[in-house]
Amino acid sequence: FRLLMLDKMCSKIRFFQCREDILITTAFFTRIPINFTTKHNRVLMQACWCFPVIGAAIGLLGSTFLYLLLAIHIPIPMSAIITIGFFIILTGALHEDGLADTADGLGGGADKKSRIEKMRDSKIGSYGVLAIVLLTLIKVNAIITLVTGKPFEIAMFSIICAHSISRFGIIFIPYFSSLASDEGLAWFAGKPKSIGVIGSFLITSIFILLLLPPDQALLSTILAMVSVGTVGLLATRKIKGYTGDILGAAQQVSETTILVYLASASG
Repeated sequence: FRLLMLDKMCSKIRFFQCREDILITTAFFTRIPINFTTKHNRVLMQACWCFPVIGAAIGLLGSTFLYLLLAIHIPIPMSAIITIGFFIILTGALHEDGLADTADGLGGGADKKSRIEKMRDSKIGSYGVLAIVLLTLIKVNAIITLVTGKPFEIAMFSIICAHSISRFGIIFIPYFSSLASDEGLAWFAGKPKSIGVIGSFLITSIFILLLLPPDQALLSTILAMVSVGTVGLLATRKIKGYTGDILGAAQQVSETTILVYLASASG
């Protein structure tokens, strides 16, 4: 009887922990209003197993919005631009902000201290503007290519996978690297644990193998890891670690790379 009660208690704890993790990541990655009715004791990176789930949900909402625009005969280029705007509103430009700050800091700073200061500066510089404009233009054109060159369900799956894989990929920077500063959001987010990384990998694998051909799923994952790894290595060389802005930049670079690949892939 005691073993049965203990098992029920553990099941209940696991349920509430999963619910808590989903609430934490939804509140962080989106601007969907979340009403926290319970005390939360876990930090963001402890919930990394559901990063690809939230990413897939964001991609699903955006691709559905794109479908509705096309269904009412909004021209494809305009629909792609509006869809990017929808993603920005849905996520609060969280990762785009990190991209701009990273470009300004790593591109304009002379040493570690000045680079981190530039990244924390609320003003956006020329490197930040150019980085956002460039990646946005690439993403818009990738979506246009996907919609015009492939059946819409393939385009939809590609968008979902790009958002899911890119949010999975950023986990590896804090897992393998160290913080560049003991301040900021990344410090409060903590470090992911191995069990969370494994769970995230398994969930991502299920998503992409269900939605993409095996060769495209494999290459998309490899490209994501290369993109994230490049940003992480650059950050390590420039500021001796990572910050929250670095993670945002890695997500944006990874997402864009995957979209470009899937837009150009045959089949």
